[in-house]
Amino acid sequence: MTLTFVGNMKNLVFVFTLFGTLWASAAFGSELDEFGARMSYFYQSPSKEAFEAFQKDAHRLRSELRTNGSGAETLIAVMLARISEMHDWPIRRGGLGARAKEILKGKSDFARYVADDARVDPTKLDIWWASFFATGSERYLELILGYAGLAVPEDDLNKTLIIGAATWSFKSNCSQHAAVLAFAEKSIRLESITEAQRKFLIECLEHAERGG
Repeated sequence: MTLTFVGNMKNLVFVFTLFGTLWASAAFGSELDEFGARMSYFYQSPSKEAFEAFQKDAHRLRSELRTNGSGAETLIAVMLARISEMHDWPIRRGGLGARAKEILKGKSDFARYVADDARVDPTKLDIWWASFFATGSERYLELILGYAGLAVPEDDLNKTLIIGAATWSFKSNCSQHAAVLAFAEKSIRLESITEAQRKFLIECLEHAERGG
């Protein structure tokens, strides 16, 4: 099981993948819904004050974020690390701050996994989305698009799960995030993308036009 953030779909959406992809919204309370929304849209208006509030809330809500072993803690730590790295803002001591600092140091097995874009599984897609929501960098959208819309292999379950998660989440976020939609519109015109990717991006734009 992995967890993916998708804007405006109760903000925190769990991804269950087993011989296919089943999506179900988490039954979080309004406080966690609000926190999830701020996480998903942090990149739109980043500020040091917003980052400090983000850290305080993450620390305060940590026990709730552990619910069902969803992986939310890990993705929040990734976001904290990416935001701190991009803006040079300090990370709080202890708790999720310690996990974020571990990622920035890059010495642990987990930190090396986060940094290695060649080690891809469904959780890595969630890490890329978290990194995009933290920074707004199109680099993470390019990585996700590399798997979205591909033909599903018959004999590779891991790749099937990756393609399914990438395809669904990219199309959904085209409808929820103007920055993702703009990236899709720009990418369609690139000579470097494949026809399969171009077809998928057209589907994403049509999906967004219909209101998701």
